[in-house]
Amino acid sequence: MAQSKTWWTSKTVWINLLALCGSIALAFGVDEASWAEISTTTLAVVNLGLRFVTNSSLTAN
Repeated sequence: MAQSKTWWTSKTVWINLLALCGSIALAFGVDEASWAEISTTTLAVVNLGLRFVTNSSLTAN
């Protein structure tokens, strides 16, 4: 059985929270043209990389 870990120790969760911060920055007027392109591509690459190194599930507590 795979080991589980708490949600706050997940690199994937933190990367996605960082992406959320970027989306909030867009809402407040950061240069949309360059930010959207760079952040979308970077997030996709990072999430794919994390998927390959992840070997445990998350728990809610």
